[in-house]
Amino acid sequence: IITVDGERIYHAGDTDLIPDMSDLSVDVALLPVSGTYVMTAAEAVDAAKKIQPKVAVPMHFNAIVGTEADAVAFKEALAATCEVVILKAD
Repeated sequence: IITVDGERIYHAGDTDLIPDMSDLSVDVALLPVSGTYVMTAAEAVDAAKKIQPKVAVPMHFNAIVGTEADAVAFKEALAATCEVVILKAD
């Protein structure tokens, strides 16, 4: 967790859904969604619901593993929970 201009940002890195996520208090959560080596999109949705960030950002897709469909599924499942921002690589 890092703090920038008063905003707490959690970068999950390469991880699975873990119980400690329930103890986090952050504004932005960057969560892996590819399902290979890390959480699936559905598990990342569960993580976001535990963490309750204002904004969730799916990551680890469209590179080595995972697809944009993983990120879209994540966003659609969290529509009523928090803002989801999908960043696209240039």
